[in-house]
Amino acid sequence: MMLLTIFAVIGIETWSTAALLGYSLLAGLILVLALSSQRWLLWYLFGGMAYWLAVEAIQSIVAGRPMLSELSEWHSYIIAMGISWLPLAGWVLYRALRYEDVSQSVQQQRQLQAARYIEHTPVYDDDYQPRFH
Repeated sequence: MMLLTIFAVIGIETWSTAALLGYSLLAGLILVLALSSQRWLLWYLFGGMAYWLAVEAIQSIVAGRPMLSELSEWHSYIIAMGISWLPLAGWVLYRALRYEDVSQSVQQQRQLQAARYIEHTPVYDDDYQPRFH
């Protein structure tokens, strides 16, 4: 999709050999990564692209507001990134408020496991000689 956009905007006849080599190398590396066992790295790549597209969409909405239109582009990007972090802040706040309940249940589970655990001394053969005295 990205390559189709690039090809549509810039005619293929105006590309230099270095640009063609660079884009073909990039496409080849993405293909090799997709076929390798490390393909999960592509999800980070696509997730980052999707996040930035969301920030761009929020920025265009913020820049289109009449009362915020006098802000510079930089300020509208900062506001857009702040808005995009609100779900993360909400999730962290939710986890922080819920932590006491989780902590108590984890402590209870550990106490139950400790009650079932019976300590013992190791059993050695009769001819065991310790290495150090």
